[in-house]
Amino acid sequence: MTVTKHVLVVEDDLDLAKMVCRMLGHDGYAVASVTDGEAALEHIATHPVDLLITDLMMPGMEGEELLLELRRRHDRLPVILLSASAVREQVADRLKVDASLGKPFETDELRQLVATLLDGD
Repeated sequence: MTVTKHVLVVEDDLDLAKMVCRMLGHDGYAVASVTDGEAALEHIATHPVDLLITDLMMPGMEGEELLLELRRRHDRLPVILLSASAVREQVADRLKVDASLGKPFETDELRQLVATLLDGD
């Protein structure tokens, strides 16, 4: 029996969030999305999450603050950082992010990263 993997997308660009959710849902993952870091922490506290995909620049709690808190609480949760920010790579290195992609990104590249982190493919 295959276990469904759960992905949480943290992105304030609703069109981008919908596209990522639709794409990963089509690939067989259970996907939820929220628009800021505070909502992400609430979701993680009450739902299973196997992978977090997050932006850096968001309203309220930004991605860097979310990642700091996430690493404090759930050091092993895999994270993909999606951001157009010039400091994306530095943040990714400092906060032990598993992978990072600049925006805009190739959907096939994101799909491959998700498959590698969740399925070992």
